[in-house]
Amino acid sequence: MSKFEVKGKNVLITGAASGIGKELSLLFARDGANLVLDDVPGKRASLDQWANELHNKFNVQVWPFHIDLAEEKGPEKLYETAKEAAGRIDAVINDAGTLEYGNFADIDYDKQYIMIKVNVLALYKLTRLAVPDMIIAGSGQVMNLSSCSAFQPTVYHAVYGATKAFVQSMSEAINAEIKGTGVKVLTFSPPYTKTPLLKSGNMPDKMFWYKISGLWDPAVIASKGYQAFKQGKVICIPGPMNWLMHSLVVRMSPHNLLNAISLWAMKGR
Repeated sequence: MSKFEVKGKNVLITGAASGIGKELSLLFARDGANLVLDDVPGKRASLDQWANELHNKFNVQVWPFHIDLAEEKGPEKLYETAKEAAGRIDAVINDAGTLEYGNFADIDYDKQYIMIKVNVLALYKLTRLAVPDMIIAGSGQVMNLSSCSAFQPTVYHAVYGATKAFVQSMSEAINAEIKGTGVKVLTFSPPYTKTPLLKSGNMPDKMFWYKISGLWDPAVIASKGYQAFKQGKVICIPGPMNWLMHSLVVRMSPHNLLNAISLWAMKGR
């Protein structure tokens, strides 16, 4: 398993103003990577302040951008702007995403559509834009943030789980296709993590599933994803219980049973 040398590399991270993306940017900067950070315009102040902190503390180049990936040409604009700023992009961390919890028929249509645009289309576009450049360069890595929700239907956030299933399937297939090019597309599939995403997505504070998978700290999750990235691990599911459940048990269980368990375990208490 080849290791990725972080120092001196130019790394593009989306969703970098908070949560897992912010924690990952800290780890990359600490090890000497230059960063292109992006988040929505509404987080301009917090992202600019964070970028300045990373630059001053670790003496690395940090370029903050405030491009909305839900916009039709947002991903293309971000990638081209990132290349203009940094010269080349050695790694892409597709962390940006949205989540909405509730009954499929009740969740606002526009919110679900934005979820698809950000979680699927924007991630697809950035991956598709980056991989050919990396193949030409003969090196590079893309890490796509998937989720434990990718491995089975997720009741009460059906669209979110479906978007992550897309991410997981596409990323694994691409990685198999480009074997031997010096480029990898990795998936990082964390369990539920205490980030602003859960609050903004109306996830319940109490849910039986939390007792099984845990409700993780973003710094801990980011550390596990970062180590997997540096080691070039193709798939990372943090936590032995989560790995067992989603990598083994789910694959062996009938779907009607999984859906019944999900309906019970995912309901807010």
